[in-house]
Amino acid sequence: MKRSEGVPSAMVGESERRSRIVMIASTLALVMSVALNVLLARNVRNLTYARSTRISENQLRVGETVPSITANRLGGRQSTISYQSADQPTVLYIFAPSCTWCARNMDNLKTLIDKESGTYRFVGLSLSEEGLADYIAKNDLKLPIYSGLPNETKQAYKLSGTPQTIVVSPEGKVLQNWPGAYVGDQQKQVEAFFHVNLPGLRPAPSSQTIGGD
Repeated sequence: MKRSEGVPSAMVGESERRSRIVMIASTLALVMSVALNVLLARNVRNLTYARSTRISENQLRVGETVPSITANRLGGRQSTISYQSADQPTVLYIFAPSCTWCARNMDNLKTLIDKESGTYRFVGLSLSEEGLADYIAKNDLKLPIYSGLPNETKQAYKLSGTPQTIVVSPEGKVLQNWPGAYVGDQQKQVEAFFHVNLPGLRPAPSSQTIGGD
């Protein structure tokens, strides 16, 4: 650095020292910021992976074997859903009459039933009996409906939310498992699996906030 005339050399040296200190401090701050961002990104990635792992662990996986289901048909008569007795794969549709997303997904379900009932056996499993008869009549559902599932069945099938769609082979093995309504990538997956075009979700009621039940 060119020293200015009349400026003592001691002052020039002090200025240069301060400049170096500022430069070193700025460099250290930049390095620490980059390192912190990398650490945060890694933590977010790890948390996302852990969350997705926990979710997958709480759901049926493709290839798992599931037991037959004994539950109540509408009217209270107990009956058993046996996969071995069917020549076709069985589509289990789990719903509840009070479920908003089940109502919004209704057109998709009815389209599947209309187009694929010759290839698949469709069975409805309601997690609630309240208002069930009126719900079936109102939506003109053309599939056998069961309710009153035992706790061991809910645990074996890892049922929690609604709607949910599980496809089971005649050998009792899970072929597909879709939790939730058919929207976004999941709608595309369902369409590709069944080779159909779905109409999509019904509009949300004006009082519903985004997020669903």
